[in-house]
Amino acid sequence: MRKLFAAALAVGLVAPVLAQEPKKTEASLKVGDPAPPFKPTKWLQGPEVKSFEKGTVYVVEFWATWCGPCIVMMPHMSDLQQEYKGKAVFASFTTIDKRNPAEKVAAFVEKRGPKLKYGFAASDSEEINNAWMKASGQSGIPCCFVIDKETKIAYIGHPMYLDEILPRVLAGTWTKDDAAAMAKVDEEVDALFGKLGGDPEAALKALADFEKNHPKLGNIPYFVGPKIATMLKAKKPAEARKYAEEAMAKAVKADDPMALRSVSAALASEAGGDKEVLALALKAAEAGLKVSGDKDALALLGVADAHFAAGDKKQAKEFGAKALAAAESESEGLKNYVARQVKRFEE
Repeated sequence: MRKLFAAALAVGLVAPVLAQEPKKTEASLKVGDPAPPFKPTKWLQGPEVKSFEKGTVYVVEFWATWCGPCIVMMPHMSDLQQEYKGKAVFASFTTIDKRNPAEKVAAFVEKRGPKLKYGFAASDSEEINNAWMKASGQSGIPCCFVIDKETKIAYIGHPMYLDEILPRVLAGTWTKDDAAAMAKVDEEVDALFGKLGGDPEAALKALADFEKNHPKLGNIPYFVGPKIATMLKAKKPAEARKYAEEAMAKAVKADDPMALRSVSAALASEAGGDKEVLALALKAAEAGLKVSGDKDALALLGVADAHFAAGDKKQAKEFGAKALAAAESESEGLKNYVARQVKRFEE
């Protein structure tokens, strides 16, 4: 997973302060065990899960407001919730603490929840986190638990593999061996992203081979930005623009600012002076700002970056200043990140 997040960072998918790579410690909760109790103190958006009922599959995802990779996955999980409506129930859970305060959680769900259309819950104690995350040896997010029709844990790991997992859990054909095999798929993904910094033609072939071998995983959100950037590196601007426009349309429909930032950053970073590519980068950044609102530091920074890539230093500095002002109410890590990026516009 390390290379995946490195590639995501390289095209501006998330700020470094927002990424947390999953780590594992000794586990007492494992695949095949009964699902632990799940009793959040507050449900921010339904449907509320009062208990795990036999015959229904559940996906419990752990996230936080500061976790960019968590938020990136949410629109895709919403698509899955709609695809398996009546068969599977999704619930995103977060623990309230100083880094993840209740007001930020509530504001996020109020803004993004209506489009996401699945359950959001929270607790102000570590009880659920301890019973699920800590007990299973997981200390990084996003992390999801799939509970099968017998109310047992079928899968523990990153939610980006749910397209492969859910159909088999629902069909009752998923086994412990399948769960273990996902570790090999994770290694494939890591190896795939490791190729993105090398020869672009080889990287595109590797992407195509992966999508052929794992057709259900071809739409992993983390692939979008790196794929656009790699197409541009391979001198295929028309293909890159077409793919970017499709990704933008989907992101606008889903009110997904993170996806729009990823598209814009990828286009801007590898435009090579191509005016059409640069114009599309700005269009994506402005669409992201429209979705996020003018108080979102990363969205403002995205617009500044797009202007800077196009050679418009005046506009870059203007939006950079706005990004700095918006970051003042954020964490020190995010403020420092924005400040470092904005400093480039002065050089």
